[in-house]
Amino acid sequence: MKKHAKQTITTWCLALGLGLTPAWILAAPVPVEVKEADGIAYLLRDGEPYFIKGAGGSHDLERLAAAGGNSIRTWGLSDEKILDEAHGLGLTVCAGLWIEHERHGFDYGDEAAVAEQIRRHKATVDRFKDHPAILLWGIGNEVELEASDARVWDVVEAVAAHIKEVAPEHPTMTVTAHVEEAVVEEILKRCPSIDILGSNSYGGIGILAEAIEEAGWEGPHIVTEWGNDGGWEVERTAWGAEIEPPSTEKAQDFALRYSAISGQPRSLGGYAFHWGYKQETTPTWFNIFLEDGSATEIVEVLQYLWTGHFPEARAPRIAALRINGADPESSLKLSPGARVEADFVFTRGRTESTRVHWELLPESEDKGVGGDPEERPEALHFDTIGASLTHLEFTAPERKGPYRLFLYVYGEEETAATANFPFYVK
Repeated sequence: MKKHAKQTITTWCLALGLGLTPAWILAAPVPVEVKEADGIAYLLRDGEPYFIKGAGGSHDLERLAAAGGNSIRTWGLSDEKILDEAHGLGLTVCAGLWIEHERHGFDYGDEAAVAEQIRRHKATVDRFKDHPAILLWGIGNEVELEASDARVWDVVEAVAAHIKEVAPEHPTMTVTAHVEEAVVEEILKRCPSIDILGSNSYGGIGILAEAIEEAGWEGPHIVTEWGNDGGWEVERTAWGAEIEPPSTEKAQDFALRYSAISGQPRSLGGYAFHWGYKQETTPTWFNIFLEDGSATEIVEVLQYLWTGHFPEARAPRIAALRINGADPESSLKLSPGARVEADFVFTRGRTESTRVHWELLPESEDKGVGGDPEERPEALHFDTIGASLTHLEFTAPERKGPYRLFLYVYGEEETAATANFPFYVK
């Protein structure tokens, strides 16, 4: 930014009583380019190679930076707070622009609503385009889910074209749920201003590169969400409850699946999901951290993948939780008021300071699609008959229906392991 322009902005801010100009407004954007050579795609940030070692979410960014992460992904952008915080920690931001979903009731035949949406996103780009934390723009997230109106891609293109015009220093990306040929065909046809294809992929990440090739996308790619299997990809009980793996198993999945990101020639990196807390299927399913901020083993696995070394403090490891000697896959049914015994086994991290917490929840009745907001069920009071560190005896609820028993094992320096067991009171 030229000197006289900076002085003008400062004078304007003071005149309006806003104080001194925020530092980022006076800074120049850090240029980012997508390059390709010999079939290999890569990013250059300020002229230097940049591979994304990122996470989706904004919880405890200091811990992300300490673990070797270099970028975060947002799904929307309303103010500069997250940009400033990330920049102060040396992190970049994949700045999300939330394109409205048809399944949420948005009508892409409503010209006025479409125009207003485009106007709003253009204004956001204009406002933040020069912030030094910006790495790239993520325009839309899984807008194809339960959608039939292809005009949504015209909105994506309108926003992407505006970025090309006013903020060419940063690439554009749109994000799909995994990869489907028909969706990629629409993007290629309707969105020439999109530089990068982003995909959210969990259990299917092992075949993602093949799916991208078969769908016809020949450009660079980012895995915008990845991690343990989603609730739609796992086995269920006889009454339809999703069977969630314990955190120890989830961490193993992260370790095994990273090669699908780091070992692909057109991959620019990935964003692990979810660096923070959200209720989705259960209160623990996708959370790298618990509600109280405790870090699961996934954090240390990501640090190893990103840096080549583990932290000194390691999370507990536990084997699968059992009730009455049965595994979660057993579709266990109990009588009302029955005496119940739950057990688990430590495989790492049992110390004198280890703390265990049990929680009983009714099975969630609020399960959305595509990460839609869900309400956490309220914990239930239950009668404990006896307990030791690895054993709990309690009384089954009197009311018939589906439940989950949750186990939280807390270790050193705010680390934790989790597991849960779905059962039915018949």
